[in-house]
Order: sequence, then C-alpha cells, then structure tokens
Amino acid sequence: MGYRWLSWSVAAIGHRLTGSDQGRLAEAAADSLFRLSGLPVVQRFPFEAQAWSRGQVKLTVGDGAGFLHLPAVALANTPLDAQVEAPLIDAGNGLPADLDRLGDRLEGRVALMNIGLVGAAEGTRNLHRSEKAALALKKGAAAILFVNQVEGGVLLTGTASIDGRLIPVPAACISTEDGTRLRERLQHGESLTAQLMMANQSRMVQASNVIAEIPGSSRPEEVIVVGGHLDSWDLATGATDNGLGSFSILDLARAMHAMPFRPERTVRFVLFMGEEQGLLGSRALVKQYASTGELERIACMINLDMSGHPQGFGVGGPEGWGALITGLSTEIRLVDSTDFAGRSSEEIWLHSDHQPFLLAGVPVIYPLSDLGKHVYGCYHSSCDDIHLVDPQAMVNNVRFVGQLIYALAAQDRLPGHFSEAQLRERLIAAGLEGPLRIGGDWPW
Repeated sequence: MGYRWLSWSVAAIGHRLTGSDQGRLAEAAADSLFRLSGLPVVQRFPFEAQAWSRGQVKLTVGDGAGFLHLPAVALANTPLDAQVEAPLIDAGNGLPADLDRLGDRLEGRVALMNIGLVGAAEGTRNLHRSEKAALALKKGAAAILFVNQVEGGVLLTGTASIDGRLIPVPAACISTEDGTRLRERLQHGESLTAQLMMANQSRMVQASNVIAEIPGSSRPEEVIVVGGHLDSWDLATGATDNGLGSFSILDLARAMHAMPFRPERTVRFVLFMGEEQGLLGSRALVKQYASTGELERIACMINLDMSGHPQGFGVGGPEGWGALITGLSTEIRLVDSTDFAGRSSEEIWLHSDHQPFLLAGVPVIYPLSDLGKHVYGCYHSSCDDIHLVDPQAMVNNVRFVGQLIYALAAQDRLPGHFSEAQLRERLIAAGLEGPLRIGGDWPW
C-alpha cells in the first residue's frame, strides 16, 4: 500500500514543501491515511515555522570582455531580495582547510565551492552545505555558488541555513559541468566576476507533524518512536526524499495495526514537517517532550530517511545498544536470509530528524540502505520522482523495520539513554563536535 499511496501523492499533490498548499495537503493526507488504517490515536503537533519559497534567480559571469548566463537554483533560506556583483574565487570543497588557505582573499568575493568532496584525501569528512555556508560567511564571502557533483546538468537545492533563519548573502547551485568550466578559467589566470541576483519569499506559517500511535499491550508507558520527514523540496515530488521513508511509515502503521497482536511497548509513528528547512518539526517536538517529561518515556527513535530495502540497522546509543541491534539483526537474518544481510553499524551522523533526539540523549536507530547512484544523484533535484522508487524496497522497509520494532518492543529490558558525559564523549569520538559547533548545536 505504501507505494500505491506514494504514487497517488506524487500525482495528486506533487511536492510537499513546508508552508505551501501542497505541504498542507500532504499533512491532511497523512492524517487521513492513519485514520483510514484504523490507528486508535491520531493527532497533529502544530508548530510555527518560517517558510521559505523560491522566486527568481539570475547568474551572470563576466570576464571584462563578455558575459555568460548560467542556469542556477537558489538554495533555501537565502535572502528575499539580493543583488551581488563581486570577483569569483575558487574555495575548493569549502572545508575549513580550504577557506584557511584563502586567508582574507575570500572577503567580499563570491565563493565557488563543491557540495560534495572532490580530490580530497581519503578519510576526509565532508560538511553539510549549511555548515560550509556558515564558514564562508564568517570569512566575509559576499555570495556562495555551490557546485553540484552529479553529471548531466542536474541542479540541487536544499537549505543554506543551519537554524532555519535567512542567511544574509545569496547562495545558489550550479551544475558540475559549469563549475568545472569556471574553475578551468580561474586556473588559467582569468579574472571572473559573478553577478548573482535573486528574489524569494518567506513568511511565518503554521505546520504540523502528523502523529499516530499503537498503545503497548504490557508496557504502554515505554515508547518506541518511528519517524521520518514528510516534507520535501519543491523542484520535484520528493518521491525518494522522503516519500520513500514517510509512506513506508504509513504502510507500516497500517500493517502493524492489522496484526492480531499488539507490540508490548507503545509504538508512535511521527511524520515530521520542516526537516528540509532545518529540522523544524523534530526540534519543536523534542523541545515539547523535554518540557513535559515525555522524553523520558521515549526508549529509542527509529529514523526512516531515504531508507529502502534495509540490509541491517545502525544505532547510536550508550553501552548495550550496539550489541542489542547486532543481535536482533542476526535474528532477523535467520528468519529472512534471502533478502536481509543482517549488517549492523554504530556510526552516528547529523542533519535528519534523529538529530534532536540524539542531542537529547535518546538512542537513535536507522536502516542501512544503498539506494544506488541513480537515486542519490537526484537527491533534492528536479529528477526526484516516482520512477526512482522500487516498490519492493518499500515493502522491505515495512518487513524488516517491522520485525525490528516487534523485537525491540518484546525485550524484557532495553538499554537506557545517554548520560550527558556519555553523549559528549560519543559525539567527540564521531568527529561531530566541529559540525555541531558550526551549527550552534553543541550542547556544552
């Protein structure tokens, strides 16, 4: 059913940008589908968000003798009205080392930097585009041109802001082919000037996370949260990011409620809005849970963001969680060895709706999936449509995540939350202190 519902949404609603008419339709549709499936508890969690939407963007590059007009898309949370004309400078991958090499030469210039990593040393950790933008702003950049690394003229969008507020300078994305040509000209000593103009819209809106629940049969006070973001960017329909995860959650809720038995612990399904614009819905929900004491009831949070055909599960939690997830992955493989590899991982990462839960000390779990380059190349771009979605991948989401949920719910005792000291040590060991400090999210 998940694939059928997603196909309908793609055709009838389109994109699901927070604050847009389509976003509100998606919230209403998710609410209705939870109710249609018979979930006994369905509610909405409203929150206020600054909703950004794109208007016009124009990029011109000149060399003193002529001008070149290049296709570009504005990144989200960029200024509502901006016109910058300044020299173009190659900022490489946009990492701290790249910007440090430029010294004060970045000030007042347009930074040309990669979204991904190009020519980086093995083991180099990339930063999110919003973190790169924050670093460039500190160095005085007048504007930022991100170069997408996907071939074929694909333009990528996404937020340039860490916290959802508008950044003060324009930021846009150009294709890898155009970025390569500009870099070649700069390397040959040409002086290039970029003129970037944009006009966007932004306003405060009410959005809602959509929440449904199956009460636990014997330990209803302990809650397993299964979440994923319902919102998407507006260049396409967001079929893989994150229709793949969110509509799998809707189908998972339907299937679990239809079972003749209930899980021992309460299972709470949450479809977040505002993830793409800065984890707005999940931040608001965790803040509310922390203020009411509800957070203490959350045993763990399972995040489905672009997950398809899980081959195992990753976990970020204190001692005990790694061994538990490894053991349960092995058990699921014994039940279904044909399609499930039984992999496990304890790597932790940021920039999805598990992050606010993790920073509050809640253990987080995520499916290990590889959707393939053809899918990841359309991430946040105009080609993220239903043709990329494998219906069986959504079925497998429900199969294997469902098995994991039932197994977790049946445990006599689950390991606990991170202590403050444990969380700090874990984040440092994972190399996440720097990115969290850049984003203003480092708790200490």
